[in-house]
Amino acid sequence: MSNKMWYSWEEMKRDVNVLCRDIVLDKFDPQVIVGLSRGGLVPGVMMSHWFGVPFKPVQAALRDFAEWEDYLPRPTDERVLIVDDICDSGKTFKRMAEHIVSPRKGSPMEIQCDVRFVSLIWNNECEDNFEPHYYAQEMAKDSENIWVNFCWEDWWSSPV
Repeated sequence: MSNKMWYSWEEMKRDVNVLCRDIVLDKFDPQVIVGLSRGGLVPGVMMSHWFGVPFKPVQAALRDFAEWEDYLPRPTDERVLIVDDICDSGKTFKRMAEHIVSPRKGSPMEIQCDVRFVSLIWNNECEDNFEPHYYAQEMAKDSENIWVNFCWEDWWSSPV
C-alpha cells in the first residue's frame, strides 16, 4: 500500500510562485512555456501568465494515456521552459531533451536554444540521477512508497 500525499491548490500556488522566483533569480527569462500534458498544463499556464509569455501545450505521456507529440522550439525561441507536475523517473524530460537535440532530416543537428526543465516535485530517486533545473519540492518517492495526488486529479474526492 502506498502512502498518499494530497497536493493542495494552496501548495500548488505557493510552489509555482517559488519556482517563478527561482527562475527570475537565476536570470532565466523564458520566451515560451511548454506544459506537458496532463500534469504540466495547470502550472504551465500559471507560469505563462506570470512571465507574460506564450503557452504551448504538448502531449508527452509515457504512462497514463500514453501518447507522444514531438516538440521542437520555433527558430525564434532562444529560451524555453518545459513544465511538468512531477519528475518521477526523469524519462519524460530526458526524452524531450534528446528529441530537441537529435538529428533530423533537412535540419541542423542541434537546435540552438536554452531549454530548461521545471517540476513542482522532483523524485530524487530518478533513473540516471536526472534532476530538473528547477523544482519546488523534493522527495524519495520510491523508497518511501509515496503516491502524490495532485489537486486537479480526483479533485471531486480530495479533502476540502
